[in-house]
Amino acid sequence: MLTLQELKQITDIPGNQGKLPTARQLRESGVVITKERFGGETEISVYQDGFVIYQTGKYSTVFPIHSCGDYFYISDGNTVHLSEQFFEREKWYLRLVLEGEDRLNRNCEERERCWNVSYSAVSEEWAVMEDLAEPAIEQLARQETVEEIMQMLTEKQKRVICGYYLQEKTQGQIAEELGISRHAVRDSLFHAVSKIRKKYPLSSPGFSYGIAGSGAAQ
Repeated sequence: MLTLQELKQITDIPGNQGKLPTARQLRESGVVITKERFGGETEISVYQDGFVIYQTGKYSTVFPIHSCGDYFYISDGNTVHLSEQFFEREKWYLRLVLEGEDRLNRNCEERERCWNVSYSAVSEEWAVMEDLAEPAIEQLARQETVEEIMQMLTEKQKRVICGYYLQEKTQGQIAEELGISRHAVRDSLFHAVSKIRKKYPLSSPGFSYGIAGSGAAQ
């Protein structure tokens, strides 16, 4: 049995790099040390560089494994404390699943409280939602921009945009899911981004405009 302590010993400790990598970046360039699947939609993967992807259905979150220490939860009105040492002797994924679930729940609460966006595929890594502490008027303005963008796109473009930019999937994964070629995915990305650039030439609401036309990230 691989324990959390043993897993921490064989993974790198990320430097003070500020922003976390996205789930897509890890999937495309990271080296998986171990992974576990629970049921049909939940999976947790640990990468050599010390980051973890926890995914349930369309939602995913990224966090460093070495930041998972003591754990607190409420039971019958009382705070229960489980020490870091307790988890280090257990199966490696026990503490990480708790961390992942807590993070996804917080993300969901923040979306419902601050954004009220109706798109179920919205992921925490979409840059337009990163700063939840900004003034409410700016949040509302950005929300309207997101809704306007979605209304501009065809159904296929919406699915491709959501898959690539929101769910952090590769173009190959999207092509397989939609039953189309990678070229068709790149073409849809290019035309969707072109529409967005035409209407919002000076803004980049979560979309890295250069990606779609470059042929990168297969």
